[in-house]
Order: sequence, then structure tokens, then C-alpha cells
Amino acid sequence: MDAVRLLEQLGLPQREIRVYLALLTGGPSSVRKLAKDTGLNRGSAYDALKSLQQRGLTGMYQKHKKQFFMAEEPEKLLDLVELQERSIVSLKRGVSEALPELRSLYVHGGSKPVVKYYEGPKGVNIILHDVLRTMSESADKTYRVYSSVALREYIYKEFPHFTKERVARGLHVRVIAVGAGGAEQPLSERRWLPAQDGSPTYNIVYGGKVAFLSQDGRGALIGVLVEDERVAQSERLIFDHVWATLEQVKTPVCARS
Repeated sequence: MDAVRLLEQLGLPQREIRVYLALLTGGPSSVRKLAKDTGLNRGSAYDALKSLQQRGLTGMYQKHKKQFFMAEEPEKLLDLVELQERSIVSLKRGVSEALPELRSLYVHGGSKPVVKYYEGPKGVNIILHDVLRTMSESADKTYRVYSSVALREYIYKEFPHFTKERVARGLHVRVIAVGAGGAEQPLSERRWLPAQDGSPTYNIVYGGKVAFLSQDGRGALIGVLVEDERVAQSERLIFDHVWATLEQVKTPVCARS
């Protein structure tokens, strides 16, 4: 790997890289000579030296009352990497500890519902991954779906292992299938609403959120995600009422996966 690129990845700014490489290749040097060799003014060269010393990459000694600076052994770069690794681990731990509070602020930070818009299969995948994450963190492990025959084959096309991941996380789903089709799955209950063409949207009610998935005029997938506990609660009440009315309905003969 190119030395300059490597040092950039370690977080060194350009002036520090120039000073460090000049000392590494040219040996001990005074600030004046370093400034000349690197094209920096003396103040910038001295500031770079101070920063490099703090990183443990350069040292200093005096000779005839004059200061000379030198590069430490290149192995010191490994110490810098280890320091950054410890810092990242500490930062990751801090973020993990703060996530519950941050998520609380994110969900409940305003009095108005948060509405997000997504386009295409990747946008739908964002919603599907959010379903898994949200429900995994929820005390209630059951979410609800209105599954439309008109959209069913498109929703999970880019995420074919969604059901496997859902089951692995122990998440339950109740599905009201609008239109024939759809197969029973593990940790899943399914009831049917008779409709030849299904409905124009595929709805997912999970946690404090409701996702409305459909297609635009060109047939491209779109998703609207509403984050609001009151909206979600209303959708759950409606779903559960319809679910109860379908209790005696059996799987249609024409059902398919």
C-alpha cells in the first residue's frame, strides 16, 4: 500500500505526513531544515512535529543547544492503530449504551407523526429490516400484515430470506390475506378476505409504526412509513376487529405460495 495513503487512513493530515516522511527518509533534522524540505513554513512544521510527538511517531533531542527531531521506529504505527482500535471499541460501547435513550428521543421527540417515503426494492428492504429490528426489541413479538395478492410477490423479492430471519428471531405475525394465495409459515397465522384482485396496498403494522407498500403508475415499488403510536394503535384495533370476524374462514382452495 502507498505510504501516504496508509498514513491518511491512520488520520494524519497532509502536513504531518510530509514532516513524518521527511524524518523517516532523511533522518534527524532541525525545524528550519524540515520547513525547507517539506515546503512548509516553520510554524506549520513545528505544529506538525508537536502533533506527531503526541501520536508517538517522532522524538526530539538536543545537540549543542539546538533541537533536532527524529522519526520513531515505524513499528510505532502499530501502537497508533491499537490506540484507535481501543477508541473505536470504547465509542461503540458508548453508542450502544446510549441507543435506548436516543431511540426514545427519535420516536417520541415530537407531537406529530413522522412520515418517511421510500422508493424501489431497496427502500422496501429498509422497511423490512426495520420490522425485524423493531419487533426484536419489542416486548410484544407479534405484528400484523394486510397481504395483498396484487403485491405479495414483489415485497420480499429482494429479501427472500425474510421469513427465515423472522422465525430465527422468534417473531410472530398475523396475516389477513386480501385475495387468494399465500402459504402458511412458521410462527404465522393467516386468514383470508375474499377479493379477486387483492387491495392496492400491502400494510405492515409493527411496534409504533405502520408501513404502506404499493406501486406507482409505472409499477415501481414505493413505501410510506408512519411512525406514531396513536396511528399504529388505531390500525391494530381495526386489524384485530377484522381478524375476529374471519375466525371461521378456512384457507381458500386456490391458495398457493
